[in-house]
Amino acid sequence: MTLNLPKDIETLVLARVESGDFASAEEALRDAMKPWLDAEHSRQEKLQSIRAKIAEGDADPADLTPAEVASRLDKLAETVTKRPHDAV
Repeated sequence: MTLNLPKDIETLVLARVESGDFASAEEALRDAMKPWLDAEHSRQEKLQSIRAKIAEGDADPADLTPAEVASRLDKLAETVTKRPHDAV
């Protein structure tokens, strides 16, 4: 894979390699990508959990009235909106 980085990022990466912080540009970029990769992994786990819950609900639907469904969704929405942005 070949990447064309913006000049300011390229300059920063090369400076960190030249300073000895990293052995190569690849190592510097790998280190920079780690938080993004961790967040992506977490996002995928959350999606799998949601999909599993949907499948569970589809397999065993509860006998709820529309009003009960609306009430449960309102409570869930309230819980979700109270969480910090990065926790969702």
